[in-house]
Amino acid sequence: MSTPVLPAHRTQAATAQRMTENWLRNVFAPNLYTVRWHDGTDASAPDVSVVRVHPATDAERVPVLVVEIEDADAGYDLAEQASRHAAAGVLDYWVIDVVARQLHIFRDPRPDPAARHGFSYNSVRVCSPNALVSPLVAELHLAQVVDLLP
Repeated sequence: MSTPVLPAHRTQAATAQRMTENWLRNVFAPNLYTVRWHDGTDASAPDVSVVRVHPATDAERVPVLVVEIEDADAGYDLAEQASRHAAAGVLDYWVIDVVARQLHIFRDPRPDPAARHGFSYNSVRVCSPNALVSPLVAELHLAQVVDLLP
């Protein structure tokens, strides 16, 4: 049974998405990276992703960071989505849970026959609102999780 998503949670998720986009636009140089956001046209697209502007190889076409904004406790299959992104080669996958006020950080994808898409993340960290975080490819740009939450 899934938890109903309240309109307030949807508003909080939209606010968290804008806050995250704005922070990432300040972190990543626009001549090197593009910060993309989900515009509602593709349901499978991540809420926010950061990609290289001019990828030289297929590996560089994979986003350097994918961020999902979750607004319901049980409506999102975290393990399934993490497995999907790990299989795609995403090295840094974040899920901002606006209801629980936490950030889940997944890193170091590895083969995992037990996972739905054959891959999982070796490193999983759940961060409280006071934790300091940074993207893997921009480790000097710290943010407090609370700054990404409405």
